[in-house]
Amino acid sequence: MGVLGKTWKQRLALSVVGILALQTIGIQVGLAQDGDPKGNDESVVSMEAVTVEGQRIENIEDVKKEFAKRPASNILIEEKEIVQSRAMNLQDVLQFAPGIRFQSRFGADEGQFQIRGTSLRNNFHHRGINILINGIFFGDADGFSDFESIDLLAYERIEVYKGANALRYGANSLGGAINFVPRTGYNASTLQMRLIAGSFGLISGQVSSGKVTTPFKIGNMDATADYYVSVSGNRQDGYQDHSQQARQRVNANVGLQLGTHQEIRAYFLQANVSESIPGALTNEQLFADPRQVGGQTPGANPAGGNFFACSLNNQVCKYGRYYNLQRIGVAYRNEFATNQFIELIPYYSYQYLDHPIFQTIRQNNHNVGGELRYSNTNPLFGKPNSFVVGVQPRYGDQNQRRFVNVRGSIGAMTQNAFLRTLYMGVYAEDALDITDRFTLVLGGRWDYSTREGNVDNFSPVGPPTQSAASTLANTRRPLRHFDALNPKVGFVYKTTPTSQVYFNASRAYEAPLNLELLSSVNADGSANSGFLNLDAQRAWQFELGYRGTTADKRYSWDLTAYDLEMEKEILASNINNQGTFQNANGTRHVGVEAGGAMVLARGLFVPGSGMNSDSLQVRAAYTWSHFRFTEDVRGGGVGGPNVLIAAAGNTVAGAPEHNLTGELRYDHPRGWWLAPNIEWVMTGIYTDYLNQVKAPSYCIVNFRSGWNVTKNLTLYAEGRNLSDKTYAGAVIVNDSLRRFANPGLGISAFAGAEFRF
Repeated sequence: MGVLGKTWKQRLALSVVGILALQTIGIQVGLAQDGDPKGNDESVVSMEAVTVEGQRIENIEDVKKEFAKRPASNILIEEKEIVQSRAMNLQDVLQFAPGIRFQSRFGADEGQFQIRGTSLRNNFHHRGINILINGIFFGDADGFSDFESIDLLAYERIEVYKGANALRYGANSLGGAINFVPRTGYNASTLQMRLIAGSFGLISGQVSSGKVTTPFKIGNMDATADYYVSVSGNRQDGYQDHSQQARQRVNANVGLQLGTHQEIRAYFLQANVSESIPGALTNEQLFADPRQVGGQTPGANPAGGNFFACSLNNQVCKYGRYYNLQRIGVAYRNEFATNQFIELIPYYSYQYLDHPIFQTIRQNNHNVGGELRYSNTNPLFGKPNSFVVGVQPRYGDQNQRRFVNVRGSIGAMTQNAFLRTLYMGVYAEDALDITDRFTLVLGGRWDYSTREGNVDNFSPVGPPTQSAASTLANTRRPLRHFDALNPKVGFVYKTTPTSQVYFNASRAYEAPLNLELLSSVNADGSANSGFLNLDAQRAWQFELGYRGTTADKRYSWDLTAYDLEMEKEILASNINNQGTFQNANGTRHVGVEAGGAMVLARGLFVPGSGMNSDSLQVRAAYTWSHFRFTEDVRGGGVGGPNVLIAAAGNTVAGAPEHNLTGELRYDHPRGWWLAPNIEWVMTGIYTDYLNQVKAPSYCIVNFRSGWNVTKNLTLYAEGRNLSDKTYAGAVIVNDSLRRFANPGLGISAFAGAEFRF
């Protein structure tokens, strides 16, 4: 990491201003994520308009009311759900979110993330779901992203927008968006310290501080400033051999309130990421020894000049991913008239990557972008109304160099590519309360993007163990354009003061990434002559749901059925035994998502009123995912030019058809709680499009507990996979050597403490 540290210090001077300050609009989830049995913080389904004045630190109840006006089933993860978990990866906080699946690949925050099956091609890294920080795009301009830079403890809530419902945030994405809302000085402690340690060498620590200044004057204008800074680090040896992980992250923001209608906020994020990549296993390897290193590539012959793959396992070849990232920006908001505001948010990020895999990849990656947004919540025709319109430009400039991987060292150069991405998104949405019970939502967005490359390919001289100079083989200058107009219509109908029926029909699209367009072989078996013959994927989403709580808040629920009619879904395929990408003509993703919570008893052992009594509650989330090919998929291959890749009616591989999570929780009035839970994948997971191989079903038993010893000190403990089940949570789709299984953690324990004042 010495080289990496030197590089980011040199490059940090290039950073310029830009990033977030948008609060988001969203959709209320009926599933009570907290499920507080004392009735202190349950979800309240309401459709009253929200008036935001002056400083923008929103009350969480106001956020829930805004969510309730959105015609879709989306997820709100509150602070309590984050801090009462390990908070190491998204699986820790999204376990009870129906329709959403995150599985860690190597026990850390790098994982397989999919919403309604729209990102099942994600055999590595992340795409298809936009990551945002306070409403502003986080990843590369082409849609590529990762999770390793995100420190969950630096955020006060997480919002997940499913599928095409994320109109404002859904640029170049079918899966939707996940929005991390940072803490500020208004909702942070002056000093907060957290330490957690556990199995497989895990140790994680965080220190943060936030504060609001006393009011002061800037000229004749009243002003208030605040700050928040979080510094964290973690490391682990890992469950699988060669899966060591380490992270160091800084998240900070400084805000200035000017009068009652203006705000300026600056944001900074720094992340250093180091991770060894153990590789996936076959099912036979998984059950023989789930902790062994994977990635063996039989048949590769370095002496014969096969410089595209290290022929040994991932540990010998030193597979890994090492990068540093800086992101900086400024957000400005001006409430220039009654119930109207504009926001202007530019941002810039720089990433340096060193990535030894089948070849060693080194990247310098610059991204700049932002948003200009206008909002108006004045009445329309005498009815409550909310209108928003925005423009979202992005530009990415990447230099990627590839070298022969000589057991982790750099050999001869194989490729030098300069890749440029230009993106422009424009959106508008209006929500009109036609009656006090019925809200109509209309909207649409236009997305346009280009992919341009300058790619020099080289032929190494001699065997790959020799670092001789490469000779230029060919030069490519590919250029592709993608654009789409995507409408949206929906409604919310309040059936009772605390329950709603909702419906939406939405269109979305997603263009392929640069790394997909650069794959070596087309679907017909021909060599890539620049960019792959790969089309953007599109989908119509139809969704109908019912959510709410009972009047006494004892029961809460969210039941949703959806149909995604997909065109040109991008598949992770094998052509001529080479991993690549191709389009399917038609696929259909149908599903049911059911979440709910119930207070079983109050005053069970400690009778009393309100917070003076104990309670017992249960919550559960069930997802049925029926993802099918509606037409045959064919491509070139060893068997000929028209090989069957997938038959109509086959399952689109990568997700379980039935998934259930459940938790029983006991809370004592003295501040301690116990919560056993299960994760049950009932029918296994297909891992190939011909449906010949399946990762077995599994049921995992976990146990969480905590104790608020004082208002300043909290203890936490968790046991995972208590029956020591061997299983694969995350899977690789369509691996040519049937290495499908990323082993899940074995029996493990974690404990920690948090202090704040």
